[in-house]
Amino acid sequence: MIKKGNTPESKSRSGRGIRKRGNNYEVLIAKQFRELGWEKSCTARAESRNADSQKRDIMFVQPFRIQCKCRNNFSSPVNDLKEMPQDEEYNLIFQKVVGVGEYIVMGKSDFYELIIMLKKEKII
Repeated sequence: MIKKGNTPESKSRSGRGIRKRGNNYEVLIAKQFRELGWEKSCTARAESRNADSQKRDIMFVQPFRIQCKCRNNFSSPVNDLKEMPQDEEYNLIFQKVVGVGEYIVMGKSDFYELIIMLKKEKII
């Protein structure tokens, strides 16, 4: 007798479910950016396979480059950040931990650059 959940077919279905959950999270983040004023925001998959391969999940949200992760438990975003191109855009990891909450992680120097800009523009 094979236990439920241990068959190759059930593992395949589980993988599809995880992928779908991740895709749904990307769609939600793109929608939220549209609501924040980035009217053309969409998922990279909807726009370009090339953008997706450049570690960009959400398009048209400059000056940000966003990777979305939907996980069952908090996982270090360090490797995700390291894999992203280092250029003039701010690299952000949006990480949803199912049943716990959502987090945004970025490099410290990028964060300080944003703070300095906000102070210079007298926003804060």
